[in-house]
Formats: sequence, structure tokens, C-alpha cells
Amino acid sequence: MKKYLLTTIILMLTMNYSFSAVDTSKCDEIKGILKKGEKIDCLIALKLSAIKKQYSSKDLSIINNKIDTLNARKKKFDEENKTLWNMYKNKKKSDK
Repeated sequence: MKKYLLTTIILMLTMNYSFSAVDTSKCDEIKGILKKGEKIDCLIALKLSAIKKQYSSKDLSIINNKIDTLNARKKKFDEENKTLWNMYKNKKKSDK
């Protein structure tokens, strides 16, 4: 009985590891408020590669959730710091 239980546990662990989700650790290493754009770009690149490799919808939903949370944080930051956002818009207009 112990042998069957042990082999079942080992089999479950190896199968879970082999069917693991998309590796987003390289995007999670990007930290800092000023690097949110780079992190979003990294996640979008992962999303495109996941679509090309035809990962499951679960993997794509993980990436989409991370992108949505980053966009929500960006909007919240922009609302809290409206003067910075207005200054950025004016700078963009003057550059044209």
C-alpha cells in the first residue's frame, strides 16, 4: 500500500512540474515604479509567444491578469499624480 501511495505522489509531482504554467519570472524581476512600462512590454511579449506556441487559455489568462493589474496600478498612480501626467502631456505636445 505504501508503494502505491508513494508512486502516486511522485507521479503527481512530476506531472504537475511538467505541465507548469508560463514562466513569467523574468518579467517579475523588473521592479520599480518607473519601469512599469518595461514590465508591461515584457508581459505582452510573453503573451505573443504564448499565442504562437498555442498555450492553454489558463496560461493566457494568467498573463492577461498580470497586465490588467499593472494597468490598474498605472491608472491609480496617474490619478494620484495628475500634475505629473499633465506635465507629460504638455511636453509631448511641445515636442511635436
